Formats: sequence, structure tokens, C-alpha cells
Amino acid sequence: MSELYFAYGSNLDAEQMRARCPTARGLERARLDGHRLAFTHFSKRWQGGAADVVRAAGGVVWGVLYAMGPEDFARLDPFESGYARVELEIVSASHGRARVTSYSVVDKGDFPPHPVYLEKILRWGARWRLPGDYLSSLIIPTRAP
Repeated sequence: MSELYFAYGSNLDAEQMRARCPTARGLERARLDGHRLAFTHFSKRWQGGAADVVRAAGGVVWGVLYAMGPEDFARLDPFESGYARVELEIVSASHGRARVTSYSVVDKGDFPPHPVYLEKILRWGARWRLPGDYLSSLIIPTRAP
């Protein structure tokens, strides 16, 4: 597995990553082609759906590439309960096409994200300058009662 990590959910939050993986360094935004972002894991912490990447022809997921230190994945694993490490191919400005490690949900469901969780993804996505049209596509309309 790679020493590069692709984050697309709450780990877009650089402060959260610093607390979890003190030697990880956020590098740049990156793109995962052929996938879409979905909320397939129920998070007890967030009381709602947590992000996942699922295959989707023509889809794209934007995220952040982190350089991970030797123990960082071992530190991150306990926070990724319900997920397994996977190897993905991303595209970034300085790495071109690169094989990276990420996480994907093991037993997939379909759960609406908690608004605070979604807002965290949108806020940190904007800080990393993820494309605005991508971030807008993540906003899930609320249903009228």
C-alpha cells in the first residue's frame, strides 16, 4: 500500500488529521475518477451517513492527498471502523496518476448524512479549493415535512 492517503470525507479536516496522524502532511487536492461520493456507512459518532467512494462510470470524487508517516495508517485505522483500506488511482497536479491508499465501507447501506457532518466536508472542501460545482453537488436537498 502507498504512503499517500486520499481523504474525501471528514478527514478533509486538516486539524482532525493532525490530531489523528501527527506526522501526516496535507499536500494538495486530488481527483478520483470513475467513482461518486455516497453515504453508505451509519456513523454513531455523527448519527448519520458517513462518506464512502463507490464505483460510478463517469463519476468523480474530489479529495485531498496526504503524505503519511510510518505509523499514521495504524493511528488512523481505529477511527475508520466499518471501513477497510483500499488502493485507488487518483490524479493530482504534482503526482499525475498515482496509486494511493484510502478507505471504503465494508457493508454498504444508504444513510443521509447528518447536516453537521456534511457541513464539515463542504467547509474543508472549500478550504482545500475543491471545485465549487463538485461541492454544490454534495448538498442534499432537505425534504419538506
